[in-house]
Amino acid sequence: MNPYHKVSPWPDTKFFTSFADYNEEEDSKMKTMVAFLGRSNSGKSSLLNAISNQKSLAKVSKTPGKTKLINVFKTDREFYMIDLPGFGYSKASHKEHKDMMKLIDTFLNVSKNLKILCILCDSQRPFPDEEMQMVEVCFTKKIIPVVVRTKADKLNQSDLVQSRRNMEKAMNEIGSPFPVYYVSTTSGKGMLELKTFLLGKLNIQM
Repeated sequence: MNPYHKVSPWPDTKFFTSFADYNEEEDSKMKTMVAFLGRSNSGKSSLLNAISNQKSLAKVSKTPGKTKLINVFKTDREFYMIDLPGFGYSKASHKEHKDMMKLIDTFLNVSKNLKILCILCDSQRPFPDEEMQMVEVCFTKKIIPVVVRTKADKLNQSDLVQSRRNMEKAMNEIGSPFPVYYVSTTSGKGMLELKTFLLGKLNIQM
């Protein structure tokens, strides 16, 4: 299956702008937003491309950690897709990591129109504490958290069951349920369900 084939609808999306910093003036220019956050090797660019049914909306680099700005994509339904900087790449300096986390924190604190935060994590690894903290931030700020476990095609059935159990444990620790989607941009697994959920929460009819 070609994951970029239009097997499910999504509004036409184009690159809009990038920010090296973020403030209330910039935030006021954009209406409803859904943001994507993940470590530098989580497959964020591939997911953005698969969601938008495009091959190169977001640049997929062979070198993780290239996204150091806030990249904004505008849809023809007047909502915005926000590609937040990747973090946690081992070759990034301490200062680079600190600067990226500061930019992410600034965006989350300033944004008044962020409706959904998609928190990506490679499904082959445990769900990290930093990502767990982002889920908790969402609940505090009344943002809908969506955990997206990427590269799900690499899990066998036993691994998938164990991973789901671990996510249930994470929900119990937080004390609130949150949506979790296992997806693969290679096979297309879970993409229709994720896209349908996002459009439904954004009240977008296709």
